[in-house]
Amino acid sequence: MKYLSGMLLGLMGWGWALSPLRIQRMISWIMGRVIYLIGIRRDVVRENLDRAFFNDTQKKKEIEKKFYIEFAQTSFEVLMLFGGLSYFIKKRVELRGIEHWKSAKEKGKGVLFLSSHLGNWELMAARGALSGIDLMLVTKKLKPSWFHELIEEGRAKVGVLATYEPQTMKKIIRHLKKGGTVGMIIDQYSGPPVGIRVPVFGIPVGTPSVVAAVARRFDLPVLPVKNYRTSDGKHIVEILPEKKWVESSQGDEIAVNTALYSKEVESHIYEVPEQWLWSHRRFKGDLGPLQEGEWTQGRARS
Repeated sequence: MKYLSGMLLGLMGWGWALSPLRIQRMISWIMGRVIYLIGIRRDVVRENLDRAFFNDTQKKKEIEKKFYIEFAQTSFEVLMLFGGLSYFIKKRVELRGIEHWKSAKEKGKGVLFLSSHLGNWELMAARGALSGIDLMLVTKKLKPSWFHELIEEGRAKVGVLATYEPQTMKKIIRHLKKGGTVGMIIDQYSGPPVGIRVPVFGIPVGTPSVVAAVARRFDLPVLPVKNYRTSDGKHIVEILPEKKWVESSQGDEIAVNTALYSKEVESHIYEVPEQWLWSHRRFKGDLGPLQEGEWTQGRARS
């Protein structure tokens, strides 16, 4: 099963990598319209858009239609993990700001990348690794197992390491102590005790606190990374300057910095909103106002 599937997926990946941009756009548009008309996860998409653009009906409609096209394109691009990925990246994916990573590396403590599901996150990781960044992703195992193994093999071919939730911390710490770079995302829901409720599109919701927690514990630099497609068919991966740690005397530094990290990611989403993963159920649990002293408790309320 794995061998035959790998061959077929590899051919599809190479087919996409070698296709002219106009063909890719046409296929993505057709598939995106089909997904939109079927209404896959439409309720979730609209619920998220309502929270981000609550007073702009026209904007929400435009983003919703464009999102499904972008989602289709991302899905086809992921196929290149099975074949054609390095070829495509060298031709179409540009890395900017690597000097910020090099400066952070000079501290000799390891580096944390802060990112999100904007653009194509697999291309983002692969571009970094192919540019010499010693990157380890914190991600999740996929099903079925044979598919996950193929994905893992595809990442390994371009030099991307990965550790999988929930038992990741030992590998993260080991990689950081060697001076390595760890990439984490914070744009998905995370409940207590590892999540802290911070504003996202103005609504307090459980958000992973691991980036802030690890950064404080090991005194590590945190560099935001944004990733997006341009109108001419290129993919831009941009490493931004280090986010300075904000100190607090209230015992809420983890929450304060998690909120700042979330705000940073939110600003990236607003730049190219159609390219974010609106189909993820981001808002769960308690969405009420923050309670006085909540952040000093060190956990999100369920």
